[in-house]
Amino acid sequence: MILSASRKLGKYEILRKLGRGGMADVYLAHDAEANRDVALKLVEHVADSDTRDVIEAERRGAGLQQQLAAVDPRVVRVYEFGDLDGFFFVAMEYIDGQDLAELMRRGRLEVEFATDVAIAVAETLDHAHNLETVSEGRSFQGIVHGDIKPKNIRIDAHGEVRVLDFGIAKALSLSRRLTRNEFGSVPYASPERLDSGEVNAQSDSWSLAVMLYEMVTGMQPYHAESTERLERMIRSRIPPPPAPDPCPDPLRRILMKALANDPAVRYGSAREFGNELILFRTGGEGVLAFAAGLAPDSDATRRTSRAHLALPWPQAASNDETRRTVGPHAEPDAGSTAPAPGRSFGNPPVAGQPPTADKRKRSVFSTFTRVVALLAGACLLYGFWSIYGYVGLHGRAEELQRQLKSERLTDPDEIFAKWNELSKSDPTSWALASARRAVDRKLVDDAGVTISRFRNDTQIVYEKEWQRAATLLTHALEVDPDDEIARGDLRLSEGHVARLEGARHHDAAQYTISAEKFTEAQKLLPRAPDPELGLAMLYIYAFRDVDKADAALQQAARLGYKSGNREKSELADGYRDRADRLFWDARNVQGLPQEKDQVGRAASDYARALNLYEEIAPYGNAAANIKRVQLSLDSVNTRLQEIQ
Repeated sequence: MILSASRKLGKYEILRKLGRGGMADVYLAHDAEANRDVALKLVEHVADSDTRDVIEAERRGAGLQQQLAAVDPRVVRVYEFGDLDGFFFVAMEYIDGQDLAELMRRGRLEVEFATDVAIAVAETLDHAHNLETVSEGRSFQGIVHGDIKPKNIRIDAHGEVRVLDFGIAKALSLSRRLTRNEFGSVPYASPERLDSGEVNAQSDSWSLAVMLYEMVTGMQPYHAESTERLERMIRSRIPPPPAPDPCPDPLRRILMKALANDPAVRYGSAREFGNELILFRTGGEGVLAFAAGLAPDSDATRRTSRAHLALPWPQAASNDETRRTVGPHAEPDAGSTAPAPGRSFGNPPVAGQPPTADKRKRSVFSTFTRVVALLAGACLLYGFWSIYGYVGLHGRAEELQRQLKSERLTDPDEIFAKWNELSKSDPTSWALASARRAVDRKLVDDAGVTISRFRNDTQIVYEKEWQRAATLLTHALEVDPDDEIARGDLRLSEGHVARLEGARHHDAAQYTISAEKFTEAQKLLPRAPDPELGLAMLYIYAFRDVDKADAALQQAARLGYKSGNREKSELADGYRDRADRLFWDARNVQGLPQEKDQVGRAASDYARALNLYEEIAPYGNAAANIKRVQLSLDSVNTRLQEIQ
């Protein structure tokens, strides 16, 4: 059952749907009593055993998540859960941001970022697996998440990792098993879990390894045409292929161990897995960071090497510093010129006499001291005003973030205008860092809607929409010039604008510009299929090169895009067009040996076009093209018989 916006459920006002997982729907709702927005998970009460089992798991998971959130800030807080108006509900903290699945739609993630995310999740899993808890009236040591996957890992508006949805979490050693058919996601399930349905700490670590592999490479270690085949492939225990480049070799070895077919070969715990990732991330300097609860790229970790951590505190001061520190009653070294107590040196200066050398030195020193004091005061004053300005700017930046998070501000043009107003004094200020990320993400995401729509072959994306996307991405680069994803998406949008401009005016120069833009987008977005889709259209309708178009679509498929009716129609058009040209040009060599070759190739292209049109009919003009190609193919075959 899908709830409409503005409907009330008890004290909760439904604002909009956020997503669906399994049998649960998740909505953004407003808690009128607490005056806060919440993520409201709902499972409708239905009289069947599957639903009862799901609600039982969700109820248990919500209680466990409540306990874990109290000790781990990455775990989403559960405010309350129970039964309400025919639903089981869980009211949770609403986390604004993007989940990893959304981030990976544009391609693989940077190795450093992906590793840091995996380390954070490993630490949360370590906390969960070692949590002392009570469930179903019994005490247990540890809980498991049970559904670690990109959709359940979110990067919030502050850039922090948050772990979502303990809906199928359970206390370790509970007698009832959670079967693979009821819960979880097959691509992230370990072979043992698929065999027995057993969910344990090892299965959480396996899921984390699969997710890290996917983040770094842009593809899952196992992939098949159907869920059934994928399950058989994982259960076969054939090791997945080593992670391809650009995965660094040390990380590749870590993933091979984490995904070994023998559980005894894998890491023994999430903590052990996380420690290994920290060693990789810090080049060996973060060996104790996991135990200390430090992220690998925190200041503390960067400043702390193994040698420093190994030293007990009293040895921290260097011997040289110790030698230079003398107590108030220490005896002077032999040969020292320091005066002995009570002894007087020299006579006081006489009035009218020129100052002695000692007095001149004291005068110069006094002047120097005053200058230093003035400079120090100026620096303090400057520092005060700098801090005052920083705090004020940071406060305004936080306000802009809050407006974006609460969706009080949604218009991209207004957002960009507010950013320009905020950043005009110092656009590079650290005080703007979090707001810069939020504004940049909003602009890129809004432009990404157009890119996502183009992937859907039932949608038509017009030139003005690509122009709008290009404008938003240009603004995003003004906000953050280092955002290479925004730059790649901008080149993609510019490529489509030039392609459509060339088609409207039959302008070869615009087609050339379009090809250059798409090629640049390929380099900036090496794991995204979108530049390949643009090039395929360009090769067929502008450059009339169906072979290159076919190669581009094959590359898009390798990057995870499944060709639909539109792409098959494009290829059919390309083969039909080439067949037309071959058959026409064959007239120039009529009666010569070359004629048979050209007519034969035309027959082959017509046949391929016909098969594609028949496969997608009645999509587009497929029905009309089938008749047209069939007539042409009959003519070609008749000519071949005449030649023979």
